[in-house]
Amino acid sequence: MRLAVSLLNFRPGRIGGTETYLRRLVDHLPAVAGDDELVVLLHREAAGAIETPGFRRVVVDRGDARIVADRILEAYTPWRARGIERILEGLAADVVLFPQQSIFPRRARVRAVLTAVDVQHLFHPENFGLFDRTFRPAIYPYSLERARRVIAISGFTRTTLLARCGVPPGKVVTVPLGWEPTGAGGVVPTDRVAGPYLYYPAVTHPHKDHATLFRTYAALRRRGDVAERLVLTGARTARWKDLQALAASLGVADDVVHLGYLPYGEVRRVYAGASAVLFPTRFEGFGLPVTEAAEFGKRIVTSRLEVFDEIGVPAENQVDFADPDALLRALRLPGPTRLVRAPISWREMAARTVAVLRDVAAEGEG
Repeated sequence: MRLAVSLLNFRPGRIGGTETYLRRLVDHLPAVAGDDELVVLLHREAAGAIETPGFRRVVVDRGDARIVADRILEAYTPWRARGIERILEGLAADVVLFPQQSIFPRRARVRAVLTAVDVQHLFHPENFGLFDRTFRPAIYPYSLERARRVIAISGFTRTTLLARCGVPPGKVVTVPLGWEPTGAGGVVPTDRVAGPYLYYPAVTHPHKDHATLFRTYAALRRRGDVAERLVLTGARTARWKDLQALAASLGVADDVVHLGYLPYGEVRRVYAGASAVLFPTRFEGFGLPVTEAAEFGKRIVTSRLEVFDEIGVPAENQVDFADPDALLRALRLPGPTRLVRAPISWREMAARTVAVLRDVAAEGEG
């Protein structure tokens, strides 16, 4: 069979944990695809930012900005990206995986499998600007309906798709994100900042709740309960200036270190130097930093979310981050934190994905 993966929506450095998922997916698919032929479709900038050994590469002669413009036009107008449609259909793939929530071009005549990675807008529309509040309803429901099968990255995401999006149960398959079961042996701690430190890896989106973490961290610093600095990584959005001002007003500007967006290999070095990994997010479809922190044998403290129960974060490690005493108690728990459910490996994630693609390809037309 010929299995294709579309990375036309891939935007390196701007899509958070989804980027890790995409990179690990293309890393491991060749090892589990057997005799199936793998094809990846990319735009120019994505082609230069990701290696895809084991795939036949097809590069669309358009940059990221043009792809974004095409996607917007298709969402809001009758216009069609016919040139990309022809390229996609010309792959003659038995099935195409769209791993970033939407099918583009939306009218391409292909058997589509869609990965649902983000359903936050259904719970917290206030976290999104006007564009996202209109774009997502314009394209996401259509993509869910159009796809032959939908891969949900967690049981929580699957339940949401059934209850809030009306997707038939038989259409949605849960394939959770993975981890590296070999552990983190040999990873040298970063030299960008001296450890040990408390670590929070997250883009500065509203739901990541950096502000609450800053306030609670400042309270613990004032009381002398924590000595570690707070280290952040991830893309800085426009909100970062306000967060910097908040840290300064709380008196912890020198104690909060933001290293910016880092390549995955360097992020692993930051994990290696941490004394604990904090995850105060108010919404997650999965929560990849949890499994990454567990891989490194770190103490883990998260907010209280249904998906963290699913991943296996112990109840005593899930806290209200607005409560300094609750965070301090969790930081003083014996480490490392052991998840009560073992995550699957990235290789197993890729194998389950291939199984879904093969099932859809075998269905034929109809």
